[in-house]
Amino acid sequence: MLKLFTLPGEGKIRSPSPFAWKTEAMLRLSGLDFEKEYVADLSKMPKGKVPVLQDGEKLIPDSSLIQRYLTETYGIDLDKHLTTEQKAIAEAFRRMTEEHLYWAGVYNRFVDPLGKPFMMKAMFDGMPTEQAEAIFAVLQENAKKEMHGHGIGRHTQSDIYAFGKADLDAISNYLGTKSYFFGEELTSIDVAIVPVVASLILTPIDTEIALYARTKANLVAYIERFDRAVFGE
Repeated sequence: MLKLFTLPGEGKIRSPSPFAWKTEAMLRLSGLDFEKEYVADLSKMPKGKVPVLQDGEKLIPDSSLIQRYLTETYGIDLDKHLTTEQKAIAEAFRRMTEEHLYWAGVYNRFVDPLGKPFMMKAMFDGMPTEQAEAIFAVLQENAKKEMHGHGIGRHTQSDIYAFGKADLDAISNYLGTKSYFFGEELTSIDVAIVPVVASLILTPIDTEIALYARTKANLVAYIERFDRAVFGE
């Protein structure tokens, strides 16, 4: 049986990692049998992060590499009915979401002061305050360094959120009144977009970017629709 190494979520937030959430959704849609194992020490994972898929003795890290593996090994292709043009559009939106909007979400949780109270409670509830503060400070500094290396972290909070709002506008405008990104059938771009957008909408943090995401009624409905279709709730 396949095993997915992931991080535990809460409620409809299936994982604090949108990429692990994405991979679990992909596996559920594939119909393949799999089990989950929650990871306590990410340093033991290939590349130091989740998701990681185990198939026998083989470990496959990274959601995009896992998607490729499922297609090449098991013939799982959520995009087989898409045209070449649609696949190109999907790839552009995936990269925008996972490599740009995602970082606005990281800022929302770990850098914006409004995100800290929720993150402290969610991650360190019951831990001595001094210890929790020290760990969060390390996580925050790591987030800042990663964002600076990416480039987006070199901007002001106002500009970072403006970039994120533009990404949300693009997703909302393209989705329009459709059930899913390309119509009535789920594809891999839905699996990539929903966890990133849902992390903003469903996490109870009232930052500027989160509040803006919640004004997009079609995105709120999209997340609910996706959750029912994939997780059956």
